[in-house]
Amino acid sequence: MLQATGLSKSFGGVRAVRNVSLAVPEKSIFALIGPNGAGKSTLLNLLSGIYQPDAGDLAYDGRDLIGMPAYQRVRLGIARTFQKIRLFKQLTLIENVRAGFHIHEDTAFWRYLVRGSTGRFDAEARELLEFVGLGARAHERAGALPYGQQRMLEIARALATRPRLFMLDEPAAGLNAAEVEFLLERLADMARRGVTLLVVEHNMDLVMNVAQRVFVMDHGEALFEGTPREVQAHPAVVSAYLGGEFAA
Repeated sequence: MLQATGLSKSFGGVRAVRNVSLAVPEKSIFALIGPNGAGKSTLLNLLSGIYQPDAGDLAYDGRDLIGMPAYQRVRLGIARTFQKIRLFKQLTLIENVRAGFHIHEDTAFWRYLVRGSTGRFDAEARELLEFVGLGARAHERAGALPYGQQRMLEIARALATRPRLFMLDEPAAGLNAAEVEFLLERLADMARRGVTLLVVEHNMDLVMNVAQRVFVMDHGEALFEGTPREVQAHPAVVSAYLGGEFAA
């Protein structure tokens, strides 16, 4: 579904991503991992259109994405969440989710944020809130939610764009054990519904339990790709994570 070849990106004299190639199969859960500073978030920003690469090729379903901004990629069926939560915190939960539907019509964006408005997307917005465990809080202010529930709300809003490819940047960051377990279940459910997932994550328990393929980066370069079992046993990966999740 997503094919990257030779992607590179520098910031000044720092090479954040160097000649990275990967292929994300359709209807899979593909994880991107690596130590801090490995270049994971930069690569995700290249794949989602936040950054444009200095070199390399990128295609989605055979369509060239180079030069295409993020908002246009959303219309192709590519959505993402961010490591730092980006919600409309003064609006209610359902207003936040409603905002995600604006790409499906030519109606002005602000009309989806009008308090008390109803429309053909309201039922779907409520279903998405139920899906992430927030149905009972639809009319509460988003900024009043605990951190973990704000993360789930961001996922619901991204799902409102009806993505075929959904990229998540550190979705388990700041979650407690019960919230991580719930997130894992939601990711597996999305995959069963045919959504392709690309997950950047530090929580190795989540990655090893949900991903079919794992792509490992270190110092801006591809280090190894394989199944979770292969990744856990690979000497170079163990070395890169020495003192971290993979330490003996």
